[in-house]
Amino acid sequence: MALRVVREVLVLVGSTVLVFALVVLVIYGAFASLEFGELLSVVPEFVFGFAGPGLALWAALVAVGAALLRHRGPWWRIGAHALSAFIAGIANVAIVVALGEASDAQGGFVGALGLLGSALFVPLAMLATPIVVLLLDRGRPTAPAPLSTTSDPADAR
Repeated sequence: MALRVVREVLVLVGSTVLVFALVVLVIYGAFASLEFGELLSVVPEFVFGFAGPGLALWAALVAVGAALLRHRGPWWRIGAHALSAFIAGIANVAIVVALGEASDAQGGFVGALGLLGSALFVPLAMLATPIVVLLLDRGRPTAPAPLSTTSDPADAR
């Protein structure tokens, strides 16, 4: 049972981070005039710098939600994970702005990058969540059908 929760958290967060990095790579590649080596060094900086606090918070919330809702159906977990992605996206902007202000960076510019990170992360997480959870639950055995509780022995035939 615990293995299923760990697998759900790792696959969901890992696949979301991977798709997020690929989207950032495409966007930076299309709009920034960087060489490929520079581009590959900028992508992790953006993903883990400007969306990192939100990703970390979302991973923690996904772990709590998957553990608490492990006996519920997949749509309960999908709803909880999608809501936690939205909450983590909002918290990401506040955390990135606070870190930018604490390090004497340009608060508005850092806040805009944090908002961009959340604007890319939240929809990707909300799209990846049902796909991953339903695929992982596909091989899960369903509960057996309840036995008939009729009192008439003729109905049992």
